[in-house]
Amino acid sequence: MSEVTFSEEALKFYSDMRNVNYSTDKYNLIKPIFHQEIKPTLFKLLQNLSTFLASEIPELTFDPNEDLGSPFPNGQAAKYAWGAITRLGKTKHTDLQFYVAMRFDYLRFGIYASQKHATSAFGEIYRAILNDTPQFLEHLENLERKGITLTRMISNDETGKPQKLSLNPKFVADDLMRDGSFNVMTAIPLEELSGTNVFPSIADAFKELVPMYCFVLGL
Repeated sequence: MSEVTFSEEALKFYSDMRNVNYSTDKYNLIKPIFHQEIKPTLFKLLQNLSTFLASEIPELTFDPNEDLGSPFPNGQAAKYAWGAITRLGKTKHTDLQFYVAMRFDYLRFGIYASQKHATSAFGEIYRAILNDTPQFLEHLENLERKGITLTRMISNDETGKPQKLSLNPKFVADDLMRDGSFNVMTAIPLEELSGTNVFPSIADAFKELVPMYCFVLGL
């Protein structure tokens, strides 16, 4: 796979937007960075990751028309760049997705589904955990040894740093339902990515996530 490196301008884009409370004027001034630096790099990264994952889960594909978001001034999407890889015929709003997101001061990546948007997939995940909580916890323990964990939802005024979801081992599925999302992920501070090929780290994490992905979807 070819190298994928975010430019210095791309790595600063969202922190600069956050510092001015995502103002329209600021966005209009620096939006060429998104279109010329962030979006093409994210596109290339997701294409490479989709090809990589196809060897593990052949039906996974990347559709840029459905699974690559665009920021808009003063809208929620202005606060992060997000791209996803989902199964053929599904989108990030209907499937458990492999994702990469630039949010605030971190590059975040993992698998994600929300109860609100991907209701059917979230239901599958909930039932899989409810039916075999010990197996789920074993998968999670294996991932946590690799620095990948189940995280809680974060608000827009928090950092992008992963925040571990507190779990009661007897009621894991219910804890997940209360949070409203299934987000098993890790992250790298953007300040550590200057001049760095990001593909290997994300591909390694995605490979570690495949057993969890298959378990919660019954694949």
